[in-house]
Amino acid sequence: MGSNRRIVITPGEPAGIGPDLLAALAQQAWPVEVVICADPALLTARVQQLGLSLRLHPYRPEQPATPRPAGKL
Repeated sequence: MGSNRRIVITPGEPAGIGPDLLAALAQQAWPVEVVICADPALLTARVQQLGLSLRLHPYRPEQPATPRPAGKL
């Protein structure tokens, strides 16, 4: 396995603060691949409510892990 790693995160309760925290987490670059297990529609709606920007990309486990730039999950 290479030096790149994946971190998998779930937001917890959809009505809680978890989706907001994930939206904030996505605003910065990470040296690892951040994989979010959540409803894309929920995250998109929450990001819009917060006035943030986010591009969601499907998780592809067969691809090597790559660090995530800001605004992309």
